[in-house]
Amino acid sequence: MVFRLSLRQRLASLSSKQFGVLVDINLDIQNILVIKRMYELRNVGLVAESLGKTPGAISKNLSKLRVQLDDPLFIQTKHGFEPTTFIENNIDNFEQILSSVEAIKHQEFCPVSYQGDVKIYANTLFWERFGSKLYLTLSKGAPHVRFSLERWSTNVKNRIIEGEDAIAVHYFDESLPQSISQKEIGKGKVVFFVREDHKAQSFKSLVNYPIILFKTPGWNDNKYPILDRLRNIGFHVDPKVEADHPAMIHDIVLKSDYFGITLDGSVPEGCRSIDLPENLTIDVSYVMSCRRSQKDAPLNQWLFQMLKSTLKNKQA
Repeated sequence: MVFRLSLRQRLASLSSKQFGVLVDINLDIQNILVIKRMYELRNVGLVAESLGKTPGAISKNLSKLRVQLDDPLFIQTKHGFEPTTFIENNIDNFEQILSSVEAIKHQEFCPVSYQGDVKIYANTLFWERFGSKLYLTLSKGAPHVRFSLERWSTNVKNRIIEGEDAIAVHYFDESLPQSISQKEIGKGKVVFFVREDHKAQSFKSLVNYPIILFKTPGWNDNKYPILDRLRNIGFHVDPKVEADHPAMIHDIVLKSDYFGITLDGSVPEGCRSIDLPENLTIDVSYVMSCRRSQKDAPLNQWLFQMLKSTLKNKQA
């Protein structure tokens, strides 16, 4: 690791002549550590042992440092190596540099003590199916956080792309730019659903009935990826109605011959599912989306684990 020293700040005790020579020098952190250990131990062999190196390697480090710093650094005597005045005057500065480097570390995150705001976007169907379970899990793990659980939309997608500090739960979206991370938290299988006493019993018979589609703002505003995939396998449907509220779709299906499309495990009460033929299975990935630059943030890693656990438990 190379640390570019601002010697005007770090080595304030240097003479003006020395300062002029050293101002643009890069010092390796390992070499600064060698200086510190030599100051403490006064013995090349002991320094080498403490750093897991050979005495020859330490001697090379010191030779390089003498040239870089234009000073003998340590003078050999019968009692060991004694530091020069340069080292005595600047050992505090070298130790300060090492302390500063040790302070550079990943942010620690403790959900129990974390206080802040967390915003999560998802579509209405996700909130209806997983919302209460997710919130209770999150609030138990992070009791001091103020959560905002909001509906996904086109505007939200644009805001996240532009840098809003939030996460979104959705289906995998091929249209999102590379700046957005989409990390899978679970999978679902596409199924059709009809009311319990509906006449249709098979996938092929559904072509004779009207379909109502769940419109998810921000994902299928302009086209329906699932319908495109169905068309690719020869199943062509012409939707007569679209709705963006699952309860409305549920009610229409219960009171008519309409059928809907959902994921296994999300079939509403009073309805039954009709699976696609085995060789026509369509899987959909649930993903957690956020700015790629923030995907490894400790808070987002914790949220990812909570989401994954919630989906797994709910689908079991």
